[in-house]
Amino acid sequence: MENNERSARQVAFSMDIEEAANQPFSESSSRFFPLELFKVCPLGVKAFIPGTLTRIQDATHLILVIGTIACSLLVITTIFSLVKAECFRESFCLMEVLSIIFITPCTIYCFRIIGQYDERLNIKQKHAKEQKDNLTKTYNSLLTDMDGLLSKSAESSAGLAERSFESKRRDFQRFLERVKAKYSTLYSGTKGDSDKLLKEFRRFCINWLKVFEECSIDPVQCPKQVITPQELNRCTSISEVADMCLDRLRATEVRFISIQRDQDQQMLRRERKEFTRLTLALPSVENNARSFPALFPTSMVRQQEMSKKRISWIAVGGRHGWGMSSLAGDGDFPTSLGCGCANLTVLSREHGLLLAGFCVGWLMLILQMLQLFRKTEDGKRNTNISAIFSLSAIVVAQICFFTMLLKFEEIDIVQKLEREVKALAIQNQQVEKQREKMREFWTNAQQLTELWLYRTVPRLDLYKEVHCLLEDADDDLLIKLSNVNQQLEDLESKLCALQAWRCDGALTIEDKKTFGKVVNELCHEQEIDGILLKLEDISSAGMRCLGPTLTSSINGAAIDQQFESFR
Repeated sequence: MENNERSARQVAFSMDIEEAANQPFSESSSRFFPLELFKVCPLGVKAFIPGTLTRIQDATHLILVIGTIACSLLVITTIFSLVKAECFRESFCLMEVLSIIFITPCTIYCFRIIGQYDERLNIKQKHAKEQKDNLTKTYNSLLTDMDGLLSKSAESSAGLAERSFESKRRDFQRFLERVKAKYSTLYSGTKGDSDKLLKEFRRFCINWLKVFEECSIDPVQCPKQVITPQELNRCTSISEVADMCLDRLRATEVRFISIQRDQDQQMLRRERKEFTRLTLALPSVENNARSFPALFPTSMVRQQEMSKKRISWIAVGGRHGWGMSSLAGDGDFPTSLGCGCANLTVLSREHGLLLAGFCVGWLMLILQMLQLFRKTEDGKRNTNISAIFSLSAIVVAQICFFTMLLKFEEIDIVQKLEREVKALAIQNQQVEKQREKMREFWTNAQQLTELWLYRTVPRLDLYKEVHCLLEDADDDLLIKLSNVNQQLEDLESKLCALQAWRCDGALTIEDKKTFGKVVNELCHEQEIDGILLKLEDISSAGMRCLGPTLTSSINGAAIDQQFESFR
């Protein structure tokens, strides 16, 4: 509820500015304006005068010009006073320091406002609003596209393949835990057989890890290498080989698909929140009230209609609490300052600058009046011309600041739109980069789906059945393990390169499915000898659909028929 109220207040303060953007930047028609101040001056003189000073659009423009001139003169006299160092004898240059710190930035801002205050302002407003609308549509299109990518990724088979990888990893871990003690004592009495079993066991683990390397988003350039063969070759016992594999596999979770999906979902939620923050104030309050009735009760719509007739950033009366809070929710402007029965909203940095300058102006006015009416040593009042001039300049500057604060929403509209356009442009660039990264990842994952489903997962299933049978084998374990390694390595040697298994690779989908079906049929065998026999038949057939055809043997026709039976 508190977040809804904060969002609603943010929109309410932004509506005045959006309403002003749709109105011409001028006051009611008058017979005095536009006013040509330097109409009678020669062209050579007018050429050196900015156009925004020669043609005054309305009374606000005139006050701003006079106030800016007064502020400029006040800054100039302050600089001269500091250079002469006369102020140190009287008030330690307090007024001069205040003028430099507060009045100078306000003067620069006034010059910037006057620079855009001409008959082209409505065109600038329209152009800025069009830019903002276009960037908003682009932003929303990018987010929609990213949302579509995530939806497709959820429907993809890549997540199913990842879960299979993780399941086979845990199965192999259980195999290692069960056999490390059993295999270590099986040929403990015979040194030669014990060394051979260690060699074959290490070879079997290396073969399994070689298949497991394909469980990666980039199995060609960046395979998932858990352990290198060199590391395993340095192990001197079966227990040591098993422990090293177990330690590495426990720290190697296969979750690159699900982790990326979670990260993309979090990023998309952040971007949608930022999109809402940047664009929630585009329509009017009435339109927002129709779209978001929970955020905009009837009282708020009425309050917004009433706020058009008064200054929106200051409220007196009622309970407003104490302290400072950001209406944007992220520490940025607008910022609300509550002090019991009154509330002040700082709309932007420039607005805060003008408020500070206006408050300091009163302090300077008091100090200047005290200095002006201070009696000299002979009992007479100090009536020097410079003090009177400074006092007049401060009064005019205060009138200028008051006018700018009174009409700040109207005066600042173009700069506000330009700031929003800049923020949206930067955000669009960031979202575009994030979308390209997402598209690259999920496109690559989609291209690898057939490789995982028809090449990697079936072979891991085959290894699972083989090591389950080997786990229970007691007789002739060394011979069986050696034959298994040989047949599995022969199978690996007949496979095409990984690139051919991608969705855009050289192999057809029918050939990939055929291989997956053939390997899955092997998993139905109940004996290790049956698996070895069929593996030998498949390898001898040349695996015509997956690699170069081997030289036909005497039994080539029979082997081809056996291979065709799996198809």
